[in-house]
This record gives sequence, C-alpha cells and structure tokens, in this order.
Amino acid sequence: MADKQLIIEILGKLGWAYDTGNLDYFETAYAADSRFTISITGIGQVGDYRSKDTILGLYRGAKAAQTDVRRHVVTNIFFAEETRTAATVISYLTLFASKDASLKVLTTGIYTDRFTLTDGTWKILHRDLALDAPY
Repeated sequence: MADKQLIIEILGKLGWAYDTGNLDYFETAYAADSRFTISITGIGQVGDYRSKDTILGLYRGAKAAQTDVRRHVVTNIFFAEETRTAATVISYLTLFASKDASLKVLTTGIYTDRFTLTDGTWKILHRDLALDAPY
C-alpha cells in the first residue's frame, strides 16, 4: 500500500513551499511528465499545464506577480485509491490572503492528486484543482 504519511506530508509541504517562496521544493514533488489542470465552478477548465517545467513556470510566475501574503490550507485528506506504486488523494483547499493587516478567504476548492512511486520517491503525476470561485 501507499506510504500515506509521506504523501500527506508532500501535500502540506507544497502549500508551505509556495507560501514561503521555497519554490525549489516543487521540483522534487512533481514527476517529469506531470500534468496540472485547473477548473472553476461555472467557468470550466482554465488551465492545462503539461510537464514539470511548465508547472514550475506557472508557480514561479504567479508567485512573482503576487502582492499579498498567501496561506494554502490543505485539509480533509483521504485516499480514494491506492496500490504499492500509485495513489489518488483528495483534499480540500482554503486559500487565505493577507495584506495591509486585512485577512480574507480568496477561494476554496478540491485537489485530486494522482501520485506515482518513481525510483523510490512519491511524485505527483497529475494534480487537478477544482476551484469553487475565481479570485
């Protein structure tokens, strides 16, 4: 079976890494041929990023343009499917932002992450983010 604690730690660390600017961590979390899809309720798919390099470019560009402090809070984590070498994990996202001593919820959503065990390391093969609202 999948190493659940290790995978849960990867999910939490991704939020921390983005929020604190430690974007190099993303290189260790994604498989080379990974995919990241994003959709918004009522709008549909707004992003389909293929390859680790493309995904890292998205994160780096978004972080560089950001003018507030973000906190990605990942909760309600459960394993929908798992084998010794693959796992599908569902979790909730609550995205907070603070600026000028004001705090607000930017959006919420659901992550569906497909992990694969590659050379002894768990990597994200496909991350899907279904946002409840645009921000």
